[in-house]
Amino acid sequence: MERYIPPSLQPVLLSTEEQEELRKKEERKDRLYQNYLKRKANGAQKRHEDKIKAKKRAEMDAKKALIRAENMKKGVFSTGWQLSKGEPSKCGIAASAAV
Repeated sequence: MERYIPPSLQPVLLSTEEQEELRKKEERKDRLYQNYLKRKANGAQKRHEDKIKAKKRAEMDAKKALIRAENMKKGVFSTGWQLSKGEPSKCGIAASAAV
């Protein structure tokens, strides 16, 4: 008896056009990866990442500030310094409930 292989796992026969397209895609992928390795070796990739990192961090901080402001407006989020002395904090409630 032969071992059963479902049709979805059987090897697919590709036409010559599909083989050529796959070969071109693999060549492009390899070429891009080799270029990345060259940039990484000479330090250009690190400079690029550092430049982009600062920009992305600024965008992320702006988004976080906007979301935090919306949440504070809704009353969902507050920082410790915004609580008055009379308001109990979560830690204070837990400590007094345990006693």
